[in-house]
Amino acid sequence: MAEYSVDELQAPVWMNDQFFTEILRKSENDPSLGIVGGYELLPATKPGDHYASIMFRTCIRYRLSGQSGEQEINLIIKAQPMADGFKKEISKDNALFAKEIKMYSEILPAMVKVLKEAGEHLEVARLIHASLEPNVVVVLESLTPKGWIPGRESVVSFEEAFPSIRNIANFHAASLYVNQQIMDLSTNSVKEILAEGVVLNLFTKGFEEFCVAIGKWEGYESFVKKLKTLLSSMDQRLQDAYTVNPATVGYNVLNHADFSWKNVMHKRSSDGRKVVDSMLIDYQCCHWGSPAVDVWSLLDLIVDNRTKTAHRSRMLYEYHKQFAKVLDKMGFMGKIPTLVDLQMELLRKGFLEVLHVTVFEKYKFVQMTDTMFDSFDEGNPDDPCYHNEEYCDIIRAELLSLLHRGLLD
Repeated sequence: MAEYSVDELQAPVWMNDQFFTEILRKSENDPSLGIVGGYELLPATKPGDHYASIMFRTCIRYRLSGQSGEQEINLIIKAQPMADGFKKEISKDNALFAKEIKMYSEILPAMVKVLKEAGEHLEVARLIHASLEPNVVVVLESLTPKGWIPGRESVVSFEEAFPSIRNIANFHAASLYVNQQIMDLSTNSVKEILAEGVVLNLFTKGFEEFCVAIGKWEGYESFVKKLKTLLSSMDQRLQDAYTVNPATVGYNVLNHADFSWKNVMHKRSSDGRKVVDSMLIDYQCCHWGSPAVDVWSLLDLIVDNRTKTAHRSRMLYEYHKQFAKVLDKMGFMGKIPTLVDLQMELLRKGFLEVLHVTVFEKYKFVQMTDTMFDSFDEGNPDDPCYHNEEYCDIIRAELLSLLHRGLLD
């Protein structure tokens, strides 16, 4: 497999001296800032790490006016894809980039501020530059020199999951407070992106593939029948999952809404064996709606299935404990949702767990590539994943669990 995504082997021509000089002059508030020496633009990620942008990294040395010494900054440059395929299709109207720019420029700074005032913390990369014209781009200061590394697999223990539990609880709590006291967050929606178009097609084809694959398993005919019934109303069920709760039913928060092992970064212990801290990245899909959107992802897409099975109740308890504590420390003027309220949200939005089991669980067992979704229409029910003993054991157990909780009806 290629070490880097093909569309990131050559940076766009506009990523040049003039571009970097202009954005650094603005960022450092120094109109005389000058770049010193050369720099190299390299792919920032590995194939399959992201699906709605192209990303590059570089280290630039520069000199401020009136200073003899040089400084350097490591940058991550996130731009709109130009090559035909899934990446270009999903980002073609700039909506994802517009959302992420608003997050980094307005919403995240407000969240970080109120959390800090409450004695809490949310690690966020520093925004250097963002624009939709003349080029669609977000430039961030790289956190790699500070010891942060990309997450490329689900975490395998409650202890390693705890930083992510804390982070998503803080994110949700801060969003409630910010929405109440500072700015309206309720207009942030990703329903039209995740429940329509190419993404809906991706989910539908993945669900179909799953039905065909387990249809070959002896004794699973009744499961396939139930799943096909769900499949026939996939679009409506997704719409329902992402529909904002009315004031009389449940509650809403700003969800990250793309909360998976690929959208977190970790710090590891000195021996590299354990995750000791984590942070959220990639804010292109943030969505105002039920907290179940992210909490189901916490259970299904952040940790491995063994950890979910062993610590599900504890993870939910610790998430809610942190969420409620932070709201109380902030002085939230409203009813703080209870753990029972959260459990009700998870049940009401239970189709999301069905989707995670049928479509997403397999990605923990396959090699991700940057073009794998380009040919998703073809499907692959003969994928070796469906013969992986560990994967099959997980699916059998999860299907029974979904059945017993009424989520297949």
